[in-house]
Amino acid sequence: MNQTLEDKVAIIRENIQAGRADLLEVAGSFRADFESGHTVYIYVETYDNSITARFETREKETDKRQHDIDTLRDVLVKEIGFADISEFVEVQSSNNRYVYTARVDIDESVFFHETIVMEGNKTDSAEIFSVQEAKQESVPDLFEVKAEKSVDLSPIEAALERLETIDAKMLRQSLDMMNLKRSSNVRMALTRIFRSAEDAEELTLSIQNEAKKLISRNDHEDLRMIKTINADGFLEPVIELLSESVFGRDLNT
Repeated sequence: MNQTLEDKVAIIRENIQAGRADLLEVAGSFRADFESGHTVYIYVETYDNSITARFETREKETDKRQHDIDTLRDVLVKEIGFADISEFVEVQSSNNRYVYTARVDIDESVFFHETIVMEGNKTDSAEIFSVQEAKQESVPDLFEVKAEKSVDLSPIEAALERLETIDAKMLRQSLDMMNLKRSSNVRMALTRIFRSAEDAEELTLSIQNEAKKLISRNDHEDLRMIKTINADGFLEPVIELLSESVFGRDLNT
């Protein structure tokens, strides 16, 4: 399936939006304000048909300016790890205003991870498991939980314990393997829950808040689908708790 540059910008936007950045739409592009204090514009560069990340600063000292650029690139790499981000290069400087740009490239394989839709808009479980099994060979540990869950842990503590064993890259791989679209509300909910998993109380509040947003039929179908697919995976406890909250049960029952 061919994806336009606009499609790719939309995927970048959705992933950053699932994090802790403030976004502002700007005529087909967008501006992201990160907690680090850095601001970046991401847009399609028409003259060379590419996606560009643009950073502007008035910092006069070269070393401080380079530190800001390096910090921003690290943030972008973390937020959109599925993309290749070039080094920022200076493209303009005048009146104490310095402009840097970097190229953002997304591998076409990212777009393989689409929810399989069959006749009647229903997901074919056999197809999903077939794709699931094929991909597990390349990342065998994603769906294997070797550590036994302590019987003394509450459900929320068990979920927190599992989340503490993974990093952002493993989370993205797992969500891809479950065939969740990049634009899926359930995918973004799980990403936000993962990032807020500092302690049991924060995790509980995050699950409850995200559950309130999952109200559409598609959201519910996605949630039921991944609950089946991830029955033995490290995301199983948090998916179970999210499902209980979405479908009307208290997390503590």
